[in-house]
Amino acid sequence: MSNNKRAKYSNFQKTRDKMPKSKINHGPCSIYNCNKSSNDFRCLSNLAIRKASAKGNLRLYPYLQPGYQICSPHYTAIVENQLPEPTSAPAQAFIPTTLPVKPLIGDQIKQMTSVLYTKRHDNVILDPNEFDKMLKETDPNLTNFFADMCAILIPRDRSPYNKKEDRKKIVAILYLMAGIRNQHVNNFKLELALYLAGSGVTCDAINALSSAGVSVTHQTVYNYKKKIADEHPIRVKKYFDENKNNLCIYNLDDYHNIHENRRPDCTSLSSAVHLATCVAKSVEKSDPVPIMFNNKSVHNPNNIDASIVCEKLINQYQYCFDLSYSRRMAQWNSSFSNFDRIEQLSIHFYDNAIEERKEERKMKGAMLVGVKEQQLHSMQDYLNALNIVFDYNKEIGHLDGNVAPIVADWPGQRYIRQALTHFHKKNENSIPKEIVSVVPLLGPLHVALNTKEQVMKIYYPFFEKLFHFVFGERKILAKKPRPWRTNLLLELAFTAWIEIKEHIVKKFIFLQKNIEYQVIMELLDNIVPASLDIYALLFRSGSFDNYVETIFRIWTFALRWHRKNYNKAPLAFLSDLFYWEKIEHPMREAIKKNLVQFNDYWVENMHSRIRATTSPKDAADNIQKQAYLLDFHKYSAFREMFSTTKRYPYSLRDLKFLTTKTCIFLISQFQEIYRKNKETNLVSSKIPSPLKRRKKKELPTSYNLPTLGEIDITSMPTGYSTLFPPLFNNCDHCYKILNINDQTIILICGHRFHLECYNSMEKKCRHCLNYYKKGIWKNVNAFLNGLNSEKNFDKDLDDDAQEDTEEDNNNSEETEIDQLNRQESLELDLVNRISEINSW
Repeated sequence: MSNNKRAKYSNFQKTRDKMPKSKINHGPCSIYNCNKSSNDFRCLSNLAIRKASAKGNLRLYPYLQPGYQICSPHYTAIVENQLPEPTSAPAQAFIPTTLPVKPLIGDQIKQMTSVLYTKRHDNVILDPNEFDKMLKETDPNLTNFFADMCAILIPRDRSPYNKKEDRKKIVAILYLMAGIRNQHVNNFKLELALYLAGSGVTCDAINALSSAGVSVTHQTVYNYKKKIADEHPIRVKKYFDENKNNLCIYNLDDYHNIHENRRPDCTSLSSAVHLATCVAKSVEKSDPVPIMFNNKSVHNPNNIDASIVCEKLINQYQYCFDLSYSRRMAQWNSSFSNFDRIEQLSIHFYDNAIEERKEERKMKGAMLVGVKEQQLHSMQDYLNALNIVFDYNKEIGHLDGNVAPIVADWPGQRYIRQALTHFHKKNENSIPKEIVSVVPLLGPLHVALNTKEQVMKIYYPFFEKLFHFVFGERKILAKKPRPWRTNLLLELAFTAWIEIKEHIVKKFIFLQKNIEYQVIMELLDNIVPASLDIYALLFRSGSFDNYVETIFRIWTFALRWHRKNYNKAPLAFLSDLFYWEKIEHPMREAIKKNLVQFNDYWVENMHSRIRATTSPKDAADNIQKQAYLLDFHKYSAFREMFSTTKRYPYSLRDLKFLTTKTCIFLISQFQEIYRKNKETNLVSSKIPSPLKRRKKKELPTSYNLPTLGEIDITSMPTGYSTLFPPLFNNCDHCYKILNINDQTIILICGHRFHLECYNSMEKKCRHCLNYYKKGIWKNVNAFLNGLNSEKNFDKDLDDDAQEDTEEDNNNSEETEIDQLNRQESLELDLVNRISEINSW
């Protein structure tokens, strides 16, 4: 190196040494209440701590740890000097009772593990707030632990929503950390493994996650399920013993593991697993109903009594059926529960992940009595399934002398009634004596489903037009849509009708005998609202009298639709109710007081949960174990916290938009009917005159209408199914011509009378009354013949079928802005169309 370079380098070193050094330790001093005035601080290293400890200088400062900073005077006194042994207590020495320094994270994790170990047999807590509360209440040293972990792991710039979701993940992470420290803290890992197994994850995948410390092994899952299944009878006995003094309601239904439509192929055979499922629901603060009351049995000695149903029809209900359901509903003084519109539309969603009606889906108070591998296609099948309940009665005695109401679908109604009929006639010795406790009742959910399904089937051309107008011509409406879509179309039709009804009725005031107007009017004002309200509003509100009346009304629909099974089942239900009312049996009062509990929803919900957590390839044994597990864990913390919540496909704003479009569609339909009134009159004039009594075979079975096309007589109001179809310009009682100045009344059945003539018939349409009475006697006798027969009923392939042929290609692709713009334009269009009605 040259002399010049050496001189420059020497000058650089001198200059650098003169520059002030940057401080690393800025304080403050960690000594409690430090009163030293010093700007120099030093960091305590591991070596410094050992030196101070060896000299005994940490006795007054036990809270000092490696990494703490203290001022230079204290560092010199504690680390470098050795304090003399005190001859007496040091003056003003301060030993803090509470240490301000936070414990180490490692120590807190150890304490958390101890807490979770003590709670390993409790339900896992995945809610962040509840988890934090549990730690604080169990161990005060963990007061700020969860908040500190969140502060460490969650970046500050996260959105509030993501921070909320991250807190859930941290709870899961803490459970896994505790599981690493103590393998017995595995309740979270077990919960996760059960969820994975129920979602169809393979054994190898679960075992791989177990090796990663995330889950338990598949064998552990199997052993846990087996333990739950083995202990299930003990829980059922305890349930019946605890509810021995309460009324218990039962559901019995068939479950199959067919998850989708199956078509045969040439490579494999399709075999479905059928299971009989029985669910019990206790009714708190309601005493059991005795079989015998005032020496009269709960079972009608006449079995199904047509005369008592006809008597009620004549004296109480016929006047109601002359009016539309909407008009009759306006006369009720009842107050109904306020249900959200979307909540009512989601009635037929049973998935636990659906946000609406979540509380109802938790199955509180319900108990899965048993799951048995067998079909339910005969009386003997149902007796074998009922033995699930009867076997427990032999030990508990909860059925002795008490009624066991079973809310069932049509097969359950007919086969249980058949067993009761044979038992009372002593035709078979194989029928157990406990059958006398069983009272089959009509399932309201099945009634609603079947009625809506039949409405869609009978009036399919009308709803197909509505569907294409509202959702687009390219959309496809299946012949048998999913229940939720059927519900949506019916609700849109009725809501739109309510908005335009006043204007339409006023316009057609002189055209009320128009056949097409009568068909659409009866559909929108009578059939659709009754089918919508029977379960979603009347039953769930507990409005007993209105519910019974509407069940009777729906039977009148089934009668003219020739709806097999449901033109009989409601009559048996009504016969029992009227019989109990007549003899003042407490069974009727129990149903009236607790109507909402007499539901078939419980078993349908259980089936939905089983189907969601099993695969079509699962054997009966695995399905049974999963069913018992679902009953034991009615609330899955992992599923509730981490599974994606589903919402109804349409928001309230969407529904308003769709309703507006439906209003426009209905106005266009009525406008077309009004325009083609003359053509319709030609059809009406061809209706046979009833002046000469005709046989049923001589009456037409269909009509070819200008707007609606060819429609079957079942699509028309009830009057067209009677022996006296409504006349075009004549009174349907005296058959005289109706003049424009005459005081007349037109009924929902299509018949029109002079007001004087109607009053002379005691305000009852005699043509429809006779039609209903004949229908009651005919169907009751047919039902009784089947019950008395030794043979099984023919299998009804169309009953309660849950096949679904609808394609999921109906999702809206409109953007929110486009929809808002279209909503504004549609509302203006609707206002203009309503204003133009008077100028048709």
